[in-house]
Amino acid sequence: PGLPYGKIAFIDEILSRKADGESYRVTGRLVKFDAQKDTATIASDDGKSQLSVQVNLLENFNFKIGSLFQFIGEYHSNGEYLRARVYRNVDGLDTRLYAAAIKLCREHGRLPVV
Repeated sequence: PGLPYGKIAFIDEILSRKADGESYRVTGRLVKFDAQKDTATIASDDGKSQLSVQVNLLENFNFKIGSLFQFIGEYHSNGEYLRARVYRNVDGLDTRLYAAAIKLCREHGRLPVV
Protein backbone atom coordinates (compact mmCIF):
# COMPACT_ATOMS: atom_id res chain seq x y z
CA PRO A 1 0.00 0.00 0.00
CA GLY A 2 1.00 3.61 -0.49
CA LEU A 3 1.55 6.31 2.05
CA PRO A 4 -1.42 7.16 4.24
CA TYR A 5 -3.17 10.44 3.57
CA GLY A 6 -2.82 13.16 6.16
CA LYS A 7 -5.96 13.71 8.21
CA ILE A 8 -6.74 17.39 8.38
CA ALA A 9 -6.15 18.50 11.97
CA PHE A 10 -5.47 21.57 14.02
CA ILE A 11 -2.29 21.83 16.10
CA ASP A 12 -4.12 21.56 19.43
CA GLU A 13 -5.92 18.39 18.25
CA ILE A 14 -2.63 16.73 17.33
CA LEU A 15 -1.03 17.63 20.64
CA SER A 16 -4.01 16.44 22.70
CA ARG A 17 -4.37 13.10 20.87
CA LYS A 18 -0.67 12.14 20.90
CA ALA A 19 -1.39 9.41 18.32
CA ASP A 20 2.04 8.02 17.53
CA GLY A 21 2.56 7.34 13.81
CA GLU A 22 -0.70 8.98 12.75
CA SER A 23 -0.56 10.95 9.48
CA TYR A 24 -1.78 14.53 9.62
CA ARG A 25 -2.14 17.60 7.43
CA VAL A 26 -1.66 20.65 9.60
CA THR A 27 -1.48 24.36 8.92
CA GLY A 28 0.43 26.87 11.01
CA ARG A 29 2.47 30.04 10.98
CA LEU A 30 6.25 29.57 11.05
CA VAL A 31 7.55 31.14 14.26
CA LYS A 32 11.00 29.54 14.48
CA PHE A 33 13.41 27.61 12.27
CA ASP A 34 16.59 25.83 13.38
CA ALA A 35 18.64 24.92 10.29
CA GLN A 36 21.16 22.87 12.28
CA LYS A 37 18.43 20.63 13.69
CA ASP A 38 16.19 20.78 10.57
CA THR A 39 13.33 21.77 12.83
CA ALA A 40 10.56 24.28 12.24
CA THR A 41 8.09 25.46 14.85
CA ILE A 42 4.62 26.42 13.72
CA ALA A 43 1.90 28.13 15.73
CA SER A 44 -1.86 28.04 15.59
CA ASP A 45 -3.71 31.08 14.32
CA ASP A 46 -4.45 32.25 17.86
CA GLY A 47 -0.82 31.62 18.90
CA LYS A 48 -1.85 29.40 21.82
CA SER A 49 -0.51 26.11 20.42
CA GLN A 50 2.84 25.31 18.84
CA LEU A 51 4.07 22.20 17.06
CA SER A 52 7.62 21.16 16.25
CA VAL A 53 8.08 19.92 12.66
CA GLN A 54 11.08 17.92 11.47
CA VAL A 55 11.85 19.09 7.91
CA ASN A 56 14.90 16.94 7.11
CA LEU A 57 12.94 14.96 4.48
CA LEU A 58 11.99 18.12 2.59
CA GLU A 59 14.14 19.34 -0.26
CA ASN A 60 14.73 23.08 -0.52
CA PHE A 61 12.58 23.99 2.45
CA ASN A 62 12.08 27.70 1.86
CA PHE A 63 11.50 28.98 5.36
CA LYS A 64 10.27 32.48 5.98
CA ILE A 65 9.39 33.40 9.54
CA GLY A 66 5.80 34.63 9.67
CA SER A 67 4.69 32.70 6.59
CA LEU A 68 1.81 30.26 6.70
CA PHE A 69 2.68 26.65 5.88
CA GLN A 70 0.82 23.40 5.50
CA PHE A 71 2.64 20.15 6.28
CA ILE A 72 1.74 16.50 5.76
CA GLY A 73 3.60 13.97 7.85
CA GLU A 74 3.59 11.52 10.71
CA TYR A 75 3.37 12.46 14.37
CA HIS A 76 5.93 11.09 16.81
CA SER A 77 4.69 11.27 20.39
CA ASN A 78 8.07 10.43 21.97
CA GLY A 79 9.48 13.79 20.88
CA GLU A 80 6.15 15.49 20.24
CA TYR A 81 6.93 16.44 16.65
CA LEU A 82 5.59 15.94 13.16
CA ARG A 83 8.05 14.50 10.63
CA ALA A 84 7.00 16.29 7.45
CA ARG A 85 7.17 14.60 4.06
CA VAL A 86 5.31 17.27 2.10
CA TYR A 87 4.90 21.00 2.60
CA ARG A 88 3.54 24.04 0.84
CA ASN A 89 3.38 27.73 1.52
CA VAL A 90 -0.22 28.86 1.96
CA ASP A 91 0.29 32.58 2.53
CA GLY A 92 -2.96 34.31 1.64
CA LEU A 93 -5.14 31.53 3.03
CA ASP A 94 -8.01 32.96 5.08
CA THR A 95 -7.38 30.87 8.19
CA ARG A 96 -10.69 31.75 9.86
CA LEU A 97 -12.64 30.69 6.79
CA TYR A 98 -10.48 27.55 6.44
CA ALA A 99 -11.16 26.56 10.08
CA ALA A 100 -14.89 27.23 9.66
CA ALA A 101 -14.99 25.10 6.49
CA ILE A 102 -13.25 22.20 8.25
CA LYS A 103 -15.69 22.36 11.15
CA LEU A 104 -18.69 22.42 8.79
CA CYS A 105 -17.35 19.49 6.76
CA ARG A 106 -16.85 17.50 9.95
CA GLU A 107 -20.38 18.28 11.15
CA HIS A 108 -21.81 16.98 7.88
CA GLY A 109 -19.64 13.87 7.70
CA ARG A 110 -17.42 15.07 4.82
CA LEU A 111 -14.23 14.91 6.91
CA PRO A 112 -13.30 12.56 9.76
CA VAL A 113 -13.27 14.08 13.20
CA VAL A 114 -9.77 13.97 14.68
